[in-house]
Amino acid sequence: MGSTNVLKYRWFSLGDISSSATIVFDNLTNMAIIAFLLTVVFGMPAGIVVKHIIPGLSVGVVFGNLVFMYFAFRLAKKLGRDNVTAFPSGLDAPTCIGMTLAVVGPSFLMFKSQGMAPEAAALHSWYISCACCFFIGFVKFVFSFFAHKIKNALPTVALLGGLAGVAIGLIAFFPLLAMLQLPLVSFLVLAIIVMIYFAGYQLPYNLPAILVAIVIGTVVYYLFQIGLTGQSHIPSLSKIEFAFPSPDLTFFGSLEVAAKYFSIAFPFALLVIFGTVSVAESAAVLGEEYSPKDLLMIDGIATMLMGVFGGTAQTTPYAGFPAYKKMDSRAGYLLINIIVVGIGAWFGFVNYLIELVPDAILAPVLFFVGVEIAMQVFLISEKKYLPAAILGLFPSIARMAEIKLSSNPDLVSMEKLNTLLYTVNSGKLSDVAAIVTFGNGFIVTGTLWAALVYYLIERRIVAAVVTCAILAVASLFGVIHSINLDGSMYWFGSLAAEKQIIPLEIAGGYVLFAVVAVVIHFLNRGKPANLH
Repeated sequence: MGSTNVLKYRWFSLGDISSSATIVFDNLTNMAIIAFLLTVVFGMPAGIVVKHIIPGLSVGVVFGNLVFMYFAFRLAKKLGRDNVTAFPSGLDAPTCIGMTLAVVGPSFLMFKSQGMAPEAAALHSWYISCACCFFIGFVKFVFSFFAHKIKNALPTVALLGGLAGVAIGLIAFFPLLAMLQLPLVSFLVLAIIVMIYFAGYQLPYNLPAILVAIVIGTVVYYLFQIGLTGQSHIPSLSKIEFAFPSPDLTFFGSLEVAAKYFSIAFPFALLVIFGTVSVAESAAVLGEEYSPKDLLMIDGIATMLMGVFGGTAQTTPYAGFPAYKKMDSRAGYLLINIIVVGIGAWFGFVNYLIELVPDAILAPVLFFVGVEIAMQVFLISEKKYLPAAILGLFPSIARMAEIKLSSNPDLVSMEKLNTLLYTVNSGKLSDVAAIVTFGNGFIVTGTLWAALVYYLIERRIVAAVVTCAILAVASLFGVIHSINLDGSMYWFGSLAAEKQIIPLEIAGGYVLFAVVAVVIHFLNRGKPANLH
């Protein structure tokens, strides 16, 4: 029994120092991205961003990390082990970017176009975004009571297959691009990480590899600056400003207007719901079983708190558990994240900390985390299930391509992108439209695609047909395969006539898939599987 175990939990190790560098960078980067998009891209007054939105975001992170630390202590007592790794949690990057680009920024511009002063427009858009944030948290809280049903209904290869796609297409690929922009420094950091964590070497005195790599990389980076330019551009401390979070329920008065944006917010909630079940499974296969219900419930509460305190995104249980486990992390790295992210948001250090350690230094760390996550599905899957795992990768790859297209106006202007999005040549979608449509709802699509193939391999034809039906219905509502650039949901009948054909054909494709599967299944009754 767990209650008879008296082994004391060693909640802090050297691995926590390495892990904290990754999770702190991830959270502060997301905050910095939101601040940049709102103030530079949309021209929103900086005051509301720095004094309200950023501190509000930190509240959800701090609350979630505190409770997840408690979960680690509880699990250590239950298992009678002293090396339990706490579950990572923080800001959800897709939501930070997506909500900013699809809700906060556009609503600010809309209010400005109606004649409001910038400060008033910013205030109204902030209220709407806080309401959307609270709505996302409420959806996650409600769905937490069904988390075990989701887990039991979906095979492990499906949950981890969709997650592996996120790891390769988003977590690992984008840092790889940053590495190649400054390879002299990035490859030095990458070499240390690969030698220690993949090749099995050790540093003197068992020093934590991630921390050593970041310190050495940062020193070399600034030495290169001095050598090339004669000076080192260390960030200035002059703009640091105190901003303590405070609750504000005024956004409840904006619910009627905010409800128009809930169709955009809802898919972000679904991404985290499916993602939480997946990442919980990645911990379970390593012997540390956290309840998906508990993780999702606390994450929902954290996101609702974020909305109450002025945040405009959501938190999520992170996908990096296997990597943090490999670094021998415990619960200490979450405490470091609480301290640094809290201080960073409340004292205005967000941009300073991000600028101090450049992307090129931390990119190899995120690349390692992505690779480590992606490895899990291939390590635990039987050979016959590998097609299911691989199919789960592709929606995230499409999402990666869509993000690069929509976030780089030098590559494709937004006007051109919207034109290409609805261009149909000879009855076919344009490449851009296909990429956007396939990438929207990527975690849900990847998970269900992997599940579909798994059910077919296992000859569970009823489950396969039900999965096809779910995919078909979800595509009609834009839960997956949304034809909108922002991934927002809709009812296909409300779309313009020339656009209705897209979700109808996609849904029809899933129906035909199910019909073919049923026919072939019954033609093969009594015959053994012919797997190669």
